[in-house]
Amino acid sequence: MVTITYPNVLLDALEIGVMIIDETFEVRYWNQWMEINTSVRSSDIIGKNLHAFYPDIDYKVLSRKIRTTLRLQSPTFYDASLQNRFIEIPRTKITTSLLKYMQLQVTISPYDVEENLVMVSIYDISDLHELKLTLQSQMEKISELNSELHRDKMIIDANLLIIKIDSECRIVEATQAFLEFFGYQSENVVGSKLAEVFGDASVDFDTVQICDAIASQKKWSGEVKARLHDEEQVWFDAVVTPFNEENDAFCYTVIFNDISDKKRIELLSITDPLTKLYNRHKFNEVFENMVQRRHWDENHTFGLIIADVDYFKRVNDTYGHQIGDKVLIEVAHAFSETIRIGDILARWGGEEFVCLLPAVDKAKALYVAEKLRLAVEQLDIQNVGKVTASFGVTIFTAGDTQESMMHRADSSLYRAKENGRNRIECL
Repeated sequence: MVTITYPNVLLDALEIGVMIIDETFEVRYWNQWMEINTSVRSSDIIGKNLHAFYPDIDYKVLSRKIRTTLRLQSPTFYDASLQNRFIEIPRTKITTSLLKYMQLQVTISPYDVEENLVMVSIYDISDLHELKLTLQSQMEKISELNSELHRDKMIIDANLLIIKIDSECRIVEATQAFLEFFGYQSENVVGSKLAEVFGDASVDFDTVQICDAIASQKKWSGEVKARLHDEEQVWFDAVVTPFNEENDAFCYTVIFNDISDKKRIELLSITDPLTKLYNRHKFNEVFENMVQRRHWDENHTFGLIIADVDYFKRVNDTYGHQIGDKVLIEVAHAFSETIRIGDILARWGGEEFVCLLPAVDKAKALYVAEKLRLAVEQLDIQNVGKVTASFGVTIFTAGDTQESMMHRADSSLYRAKENGRNRIECL
C-alpha cells in the first residue's frame, strides 16, 4: 500500500464524515467525525476492507460510483432516500424525532486518480429531514384544524414566520415567530415600512424584491437572505400573496421559510473544501451554460484562463503536503482578490486553477491574466517564500465547445511551461 500524507488537521476539523478508500474498498483514511459517530477507531479500520465493518452496503452500487468518479474525475452522489442507504450511523443527538439513524447525503469525489483513490464525504442532514417532517406535520395539523380558526391562528403565530403588509409596504401584522426570530417587539414593527424595519443595523435584509412584488400587485416567490446581528447568514424561501380586505383594499402576506441548512448543503456540494473556491463540478456547469449562450459574436465574447503553480511537486516533496496545501490556499486567495466582479474562479484539481472571464476580448483577457500572475509572484509564503504560476489563455470563437476551449487553454499553458514558466501564453 502506498503511504500518503493526508491533511489530517483540515479533514479532522470538518464537521462531516470523511473517508478515503480505493476501488477495492480498502480504507486509507478515517477522520475524527467518523470515529466519534461510528465508534470505529481509525487505527482499527485503516488498511482494512470496508466490507469487514459494513457488510450491508450495496458494494455493486458503490463500485459503480467509484469507477464513474475516477473515470469522469467528477463527484457522484448517493441521495438521502431510505432505499439508497450508504452506511447506518446511529443518532446520538437528543431529539423528539423517531429517526434512529442519521439521514445522510454522501458525495464520492476523486482524490488521487492515479492511485484510484476517492474521498467519501458524509453529511448529516437529519436536522433538515426533521424540519421537513415537522413542517409536513404542521401543515397536516393546520388542514385538520381548519374549522377551528382561533386554534389555527395560535399555531401559525407560534411557528411560522409571516407578516401582513399593506400596499405601501407597511407591516400591518407580524406573527410571534417572526418577531422572536428577528428579535423585534411588535410595537417596533407594526406600522413601519419593511425597508425601515430591516434597515436597522442589527438585521441586514434585501427587501427590494418583496416591495417590487407588492408594487406590481402580483404573487411572487423567491429566495432572500438576511444577515443577523451576530453575523449569522440565513436564507429564506419567501412567498408574497396578494388578497383583498373587506374594504377592497389590497394587502399581502409574506411567508418566510428558513432554508439555511439546505443552502449550506448546496454550498458544500459546489465548493472545493481546501481553497473554498468553486469545485470542478460547479465550474463545468457554469462553463457549459456560458458556451451555450447564443449571443456571443466576434465583438462580444468571453475568455478562459488555466493557471498552474510552478514546481508545485517540489514544494510538496520539500515541505510536505500540509505546506503544499497552504500554498494552494494563499494562491487561491490572491486570485480571488484579483479577479473582476462576475469572473468565475474555480480549483480545477491539484495545483491547477481555472477562470472564466465574461465580456472580454483577447487584450482584456491577457490583462487579467497578467494581474493574476503578478498577484502570485508578489506572495511571500511562510516556510516557502516566493512562488510563481504559469498561465494559458484562450478566447471563445464561433463553433467552440467546452472541450475545444479547454484544449487550447491547456496547450497555451504547456507552451508557457516550456518557455520558462511564470509567464502567459495565448492560443
